[in-house]
Amino acid sequence: MVVILPLATICGLVYPMGNQRGTGNMRNHVKRGCQKIPPAKRHKPDALQRLLQAGRDEGGQPTITPWVFDQRRCRKSFAKCVVAHEYPFNCANHHFLKVFLSDVCPSFKLPSRSTIRLDCLNIYEEERLDLYELLGKLDCKVSFTSDLWSSKGRDRGFMCLTCHYIDDSWVLRKRVLNFIALPSPHTGRHISQAIYGKLVDWNLDKRIFCLVLDNSTANDVCVRDLLSTTPIKDVLPVDGQIFHMRCGCHILNLIVQDGLEVLSNEITKIRETMKYIRHSQARMEKFTLAASQVQAPNKKPAWDVQTRWNSTYLMLALSLELKQAISRYALLDPNSALYPKDKDWEHVEALVCHLKVFYDVTNKLSGTKYPTLNMFFPEYCEVYLTLIKMSTSPYAFIVNMSHEMLKKWDKYWKAGNVALAIACVLDPRCKLDVVEYYFKMLHPDECPRFMDNLRACLTQLFKEYFDAHSKDTQNQASTSTTSSAQMRSSDISDTRAGLQSFLSGKRNVDPTKTELEEYLSDALDGTSLDVDFDILAWWKLKAPKYPIMARLTRDILAVPISTVASESTFSTAGRTLSPTRSSLNDESLEALICAQDWLKASVTESGGSFGDVVWSSEPSESDDTICGNQP
Repeated sequence: MVVILPLATICGLVYPMGNQRGTGNMRNHVKRGCQKIPPAKRHKPDALQRLLQAGRDEGGQPTITPWVFDQRRCRKSFAKCVVAHEYPFNCANHHFLKVFLSDVCPSFKLPSRSTIRLDCLNIYEEERLDLYELLGKLDCKVSFTSDLWSSKGRDRGFMCLTCHYIDDSWVLRKRVLNFIALPSPHTGRHISQAIYGKLVDWNLDKRIFCLVLDNSTANDVCVRDLLSTTPIKDVLPVDGQIFHMRCGCHILNLIVQDGLEVLSNEITKIRETMKYIRHSQARMEKFTLAASQVQAPNKKPAWDVQTRWNSTYLMLALSLELKQAISRYALLDPNSALYPKDKDWEHVEALVCHLKVFYDVTNKLSGTKYPTLNMFFPEYCEVYLTLIKMSTSPYAFIVNMSHEMLKKWDKYWKAGNVALAIACVLDPRCKLDVVEYYFKMLHPDECPRFMDNLRACLTQLFKEYFDAHSKDTQNQASTSTTSSAQMRSSDISDTRAGLQSFLSGKRNVDPTKTELEEYLSDALDGTSLDVDFDILAWWKLKAPKYPIMARLTRDILAVPISTVASESTFSTAGRTLSPTRSSLNDESLEALICAQDWLKASVTESGGSFGDVVWSSEPSESDDTICGNQP
């Protein structure tokens, strides 16, 4: 049998093929005599072959394409790896990394430290331009969170600015916009100038909806300065009444911290016990033995970060699980005066029982991947009712705690918050009924006035969105006049117009009612408040029925109730600005932190897995928010 081999397509030769015939003649011909192949390529075995690589086309379908080495593309991918997974710039000097890359692709030349830094800065610039374009196309307003942070070894603080919005698919998104150095003094005026300057840089100063800050005096001054010295107030809904939002988790932290002062001696004793046992390996071995003797859980003692009350709660809850083991260990250790007594354990158990409500609420409101503003009003009311219940506790220290916590609570939330109530009204399970129900229980004398103010604010807000929607509709109508005239000239235009008129008459909609009134008059959604409810999916489904209300809700639900999104960036900053990388300049630091957030978002939002950072560190009391612990 004679087969024309692929080589025949080049020079026309034909080679026989069979069991007793090999390919030696063909190879010899390629190496020595094929006139169609340039001499420089005759001795290369891959002259007529290419490596293939799997990929995906623009439609997301799998494809196989020839692989061609590209040094620039490889450098760009390596720079993304450095940014995303927090590798140091000097990884270019790591010997076995060089060996590994040389074995994988000998053609790739690992760039120097300075070149890697420049490549990372280029990644930041490319991603920043893409994000700028994305934000410019959004058909909604944007809310922001901001916080300040300081690190050991640096002579100044840093400010993080994060934006939150709901995209056209009704998915909550967040992006870190800036992480900039903010030298002292951290006054309200200084903070406001920094925030407004960055809003202008991103062209978002005319599309701002709400600003969420923690509860510090400087931030109160910052908000007043933004409203009085910048043009922001002219574009804010309802004259800026819902512009400033206090971080709900931060307020809960302040409230509980005041209450914990009442039981500070018992908490300190638990904390010191945990530290004492974990101090040496010998004590841990003895504690493990004691735990096995009483069949206690196989858990290690751990202590808290004192500025974070939720970590204090977890420490106390853990101590109760290890109570029998600690009591047994006390018999094996001569320093018995250190350990809690029976009365101490009784107080700690009562404290943990009452603080569980606060801990659960904090966890629920700390989410960044789902709306939280609509959840706060019912949770806030439940916490307040818990404080009232604590005031009737048989334990005197619990009663004293409730008094201290109520003082702080009344300072911030006694009159309620209109923005929180509006978000609750936009929850189809709640509307005005749930707000009125809770407020009558909390402040019955103030309920009528609060509800009137809520209805007025909601009506004004809807009117502003209605006017904006009408203006947009008129603009769209004016731009489509020509196309509409062409449609009317067709044979089916009159029929379609008659169909629209017929369908309009069939709709059960009262033309005298606004969308807001129609929404409020509809029956409540029957889903319980205690189960997970996808409020964004509900509004996405109802958007054709309530187009203006949906647009309003989209902006409201994008507002976070906490600054957790900005504060979580500080964990990345703490790892990036570690003691071994403290020489990073401010430009490189911002590029690494922001670009990592943007790359992570692009991977996770497309359904990929970003992976965890290997070298995460435990929270440190020294690396904390600047304004986070101020009363």
